[in-house]
Amino acid sequence: MNLFERFAMILTRSRKRRKMISYVIVGIVIFFGIIFGAVISILTAPAEIRSSLFHRDEIKRIGVLQENSAYCNGIPIIDSSPIKIISTYPWPLNGTVTCQYGGRILYGEDEFHGGIDISTGKNDPIISIADGTVERMQIDKKSYGLYLLIKHDDGFYTLSAHLAHSYVREGERVMQGQTIALEGGEPGADPYPGRSTGRHLHFEVRHTANQNSRINPLILLTK
Repeated sequence: MNLFERFAMILTRSRKRRKMISYVIVGIVIFFGIIFGAVISILTAPAEIRSSLFHRDEIKRIGVLQENSAYCNGIPIIDSSPIKIISTYPWPLNGTVTCQYGGRILYGEDEFHGGIDISTGKNDPIISIADGTVERMQIDKKSYGLYLLIKHDDGFYTLSAHLAHSYVREGERVMQGQTIALEGGEPGADPYPGRSTGRHLHFEVRHTANQNSRINPLILLTK
């Protein structure tokens, strides 16, 4: 008779119940043993490993402008085949560019950033940079969050992502300067932030609706 069965005898005289109680006690001991072992492993792990476990929590404590800029320390890539500029185009959001178009390092990995990030840190209004038609309004929880894809009359597309709210729908006509959405991207505060650490607008310019046709938005936007 093992220790657990002896303890079970104190609680009941039934042999069947004693076995059941001993099995439950063994399960509880194993469960807390695993938890205790995991805690010890974390506490005794090297400092760099422990810091990586809580890296994302640290990111949330950085200011909005800093946190977006921190991920964008790659060398910007200037597109080699810009589209023809028919007119001058305003900025979609009156904010600060926190991440350029091109290469960057995100969560320790090299990544291509296919647009620019503009931030005010607030739910500020976003405008359409040219006349066009809303081709797509969708939610991409893993990346863009709530986003709009607009086909413009001048022959290009723009994508606005990490939106807190959209004022337009698919198929709707929009005019240059019209407010189409609100800046978003704050996890826990904005409804569909997507892959974002703070409020900002991810803005793309494309030759076509296809993601592979993206170009540097700064080619079009007025200085």
